[in-house]
Amino acid sequence: MPYLRSFLAVVLSISLAAYAVSPGRAAPSPIGILTQANHAHVDEAVAFPGISVFEGEHLSTEAEGRLGVRVGHSTLTLGGNTDVALIRIDSGVHVDMSAGSLHFSGAENEVMEVHVAEALLRPESNQPTQALVTILAPKVLQITARHGGLNFTYRQEFQNLPEGETYRIYLDAPAEPQSAAGTGTQKAGNARKVAYYIVGAGLGGVAAWGIHEAVASGNAPISPVKP
Repeated sequence: MPYLRSFLAVVLSISLAAYAVSPGRAAPSPIGILTQANHAHVDEAVAFPGISVFEGEHLSTEAEGRLGVRVGHSTLTLGGNTDVALIRIDSGVHVDMSAGSLHFSGAENEVMEVHVAEALLRPESNQPTQALVTILAPKVLQITARHGGLNFTYRQEFQNLPEGETYRIYLDAPAEPQSAAGTGTQKAGNARKVAYYIVGAGLGGVAAWGIHEAVASGNAPISPVKP
């Protein structure tokens, strides 16, 4: 009997050890690593360079904060008062953005897509892409395509944003009156669409971070974007 108890104890120990290291029980791998952090947080914890970021964690900055993240060979930089979460996708990362300003630099063959206010922004090709995305208001976005073109979709709306331009985008803007066969004239207040305006050209680097002040003050040039 003592021999049987010892034998069962050994079998149980081996079984528990195998269960603990089984692939299904493996710890999740990080999605990225912080490269800079100033007045920033990972969930509720204070962020600092060198810590790992895991899928679903919220990254946020205070008013004067800045946060940098490396994901594969791509990078993200959060400006002040920004809140995002990162999710894995095939060959890249999906960024859920709810506030602030985000600059991303996507490496070749690494998808970097940004979801904000029901809109989705993706590189138009597998080539390196750099862009700045800013939420000016709940339904107003500003996007600078610094390097490489971007594909912008919102519900059933699609627009290509060529590189070298800064766009102010109004989601659910009132549509202009238009006639439809068999339905008469459509009132502008009854239909919504996406309105695109060019507010600057050739903006890049650090200067692009401050463009929203010019837009807010009304000093930036504005011209409509042709579909």
